[in-house]
Amino acid sequence: MSVLWSSFVSKFYALIFSVVIFFTSLSVAIPGFCTCAKLDYRFDNDVPGSAAGTVTVTATVPGTYDLYWGADEETRLTATIGDEEVPYTGFAEAEVCSGTGSTDIYEFIAIPEGAETVLAYRGALLVGSTQIPEEKQAPDETPLFTFGALSDVHFNRYNLSLTGDDACLAFPNALDTLQKAGVSLVGLSGDISTKGETDSFEKYGNIIGNYDFPILTCTGNHDVGYDTPWFTDWQAYVNPALYGGDPQVSDIAGNGLDFVYTPAGVTTDVFVFLSQIDWDYNRPESRILDDAQLDWLETVLEKYKDRSVYLFFHTFLADDEGNIKTGEGNMVNSADEYYDLVYTVGTPDEVRFRSLLQQYKNVVFFNGHSHWVFESFAFNPRVNITDYNGTYCTLVHIPSVSSPRSTRENQNGVNELFMRSSQGYLVNVYADRIELRGLEFWGTRFVSCACFNIAK
Repeated sequence: MSVLWSSFVSKFYALIFSVVIFFTSLSVAIPGFCTCAKLDYRFDNDVPGSAAGTVTVTATVPGTYDLYWGADEETRLTATIGDEEVPYTGFAEAEVCSGTGSTDIYEFIAIPEGAETVLAYRGALLVGSTQIPEEKQAPDETPLFTFGALSDVHFNRYNLSLTGDDACLAFPNALDTLQKAGVSLVGLSGDISTKGETDSFEKYGNIIGNYDFPILTCTGNHDVGYDTPWFTDWQAYVNPALYGGDPQVSDIAGNGLDFVYTPAGVTTDVFVFLSQIDWDYNRPESRILDDAQLDWLETVLEKYKDRSVYLFFHTFLADDEGNIKTGEGNMVNSADEYYDLVYTVGTPDEVRFRSLLQQYKNVVFFNGHSHWVFESFAFNPRVNITDYNGTYCTLVHIPSVSSPRSTRENQNGVNELFMRSSQGYLVNVYADRIELRGLEFWGTRFVSCACFNIAK
């Protein structure tokens, strides 16, 4: 299939999704009904742009009240990507019973730039609003630079589209959106292929060749440890900045996989790409990083301890107490559905890697692997982001760009959302903070429960 045809079909799908989103997100404001719910927003701090706090809804009608960021007392907030107005989804919901209902807003959640109000909806009906104090609104600033964060492309794994490979549509569609947003580069946390097959890497290489910004990645478990010549193919098609001698690449590890990238003109931030070497989980002797890699990583993190470091590595950790179900990157529902291929707890490489994430708080660790959709936040508030109360660096999970996964409260199994969802981050870097904006690429919208601020 030609790149031109892929581009045409991806744009067609994007158009269809945009139309669907438009008609399903229409809201109605009815005179005389807009004040039937009262909102009280108690913030936890005085940091501009921080949404942390508690919203209480008081209403005579019981039920679920959806909360949105507003540009004024009647209009939901949008932002611009290129020439497109992009909506924000609801950022929380409150269940009203016996007249009131409250919801706690997670500590990392950001108030987006331009938000001046909070709007409450019951279904499609706008029923109340409250003003965000001016001193709490997000500052209007130009970022130092912007980048995209994606994961789990998985060429040759999903097939619902006419192309025979959904990643041939989902991946360039996401890159097109990030290109319109003006990113300086895109980082991925691995799983380019399904079984390390040559044509997955070749498809990846052909697509990234159409963009004039670097697209960089580490390996994931699906990329390594196969009998196929995956490493030779990786060198031929993946990371042309590394293998083509880009001067912004430095600190290349002896394995030819791990490296540091510094965007041109940037002196305060670096990107580190760390590749796991095997698909090896759930055994006492499991290893996905070797000692030489951990030596290299420790040297790099010490070298850049005074900068903001964006570390891309595929597999996430269990939580700070060793529970594989309730940490960043994972969740569990009432049917005990969770993702079981977490970095094996207690192995020598896991213990050392974990200690580095605890030591270097200047790191933002981007990972993928489980595919859990942003909205899995409902099952675990820290599935998307956490620092375990300041005891670790900031850990950020990226859903799959090709097939995020979801589940319901009592569901056994998961829903693979290929051609129905495609998610990742647009990241704006400022002098004093890092702003992550979760994006749904099919139908282009910001996912408010995955819009975060990280202090630098």
